[in-house]
Amino acid sequence: MTGKKQAKQGSYQKGKDKRQDVLEVAAELLIESGYHNFSMRKVADAAGIRLGNLQYYFPSKAKLVKAMLDHALSSYLDAFVEIRRQGTPEEQFLAVIDKVVNDLSKKRTTVFFPEVWSLSNHEKGVTQAMDEMYENYRKVLADIIGEVNPALSALQARRLALFISASIEGHTIFIGYRKPWTKETANIIHIAKQSFLWLIMQGDIPE
Repeated sequence: MTGKKQAKQGSYQKGKDKRQDVLEVAAELLIESGYHNFSMRKVADAAGIRLGNLQYYFPSKAKLVKAMLDHALSSYLDAFVEIRRQGTPEEQFLAVIDKVVNDLSKKRTTVFFPEVWSLSNHEKGVTQAMDEMYENYRKVLADIIGEVNPALSALQARRLALFISASIEGHTIFIGYRKPWTKETANIIHIAKQSFLWLIMQGDIPE
C-alpha cells in the first residue's frame, strides 16, 4: 500500500470516527436537555467543533437526526442478526420481544426516542427519518412473523408487525427507565410473548 493510499484511508477513518463521536454527543444532548434545547449550534458547541464543521458531516438538523436514528437502529439490527442465526422462527421471535422490551428500561431508550417523537411534531424531515427507521425495524419483525406462521400473507405479517411494535413502544411510559412499573418488566414480557404469539398463530388478522 502506498503512503498516499494509507494517508487517504487514515483520513477517512478519522472522519468516520469524528462522525460517530458527534452522533454520541448529539444523542446525549437530546437526552439530557430535551428537544426544546436541541439545535445544530448547541450540538456543535457540545462536540467542541464549529457549526460549519458539523454541517460538513450533517448539512441539516433533519439529516443529523436521521443519522442518530440510523445509529440507534444499527445496534438493534446487529442484535437481530445474531438472533436470526440460531433457533426456530418462534424462538427467534420470542428472543426479539425479550430484547426490545427489556431495552425499554434503559435511560437512553426511555428518553431518546420520546424526545425524537416530540421533535418530529415540529420537523417534517425528522418525521420522515423516524418513519424510515421504524419501517426498517418492522420489516425484520414481519419477516420473522411470516416464518412463524407461513399461512399469513405478507400484508397480514406487516399489520401484525405494526401492531406489535406500536404495543411495545406504548409500554415505554409505564415500564421505562425510572417509571412506576419498571419492576413489572419481566411479567409484561411474559404476557407479551403469549399474546403476540397467539395473534400470530391463531389471531384473525385483517387481509
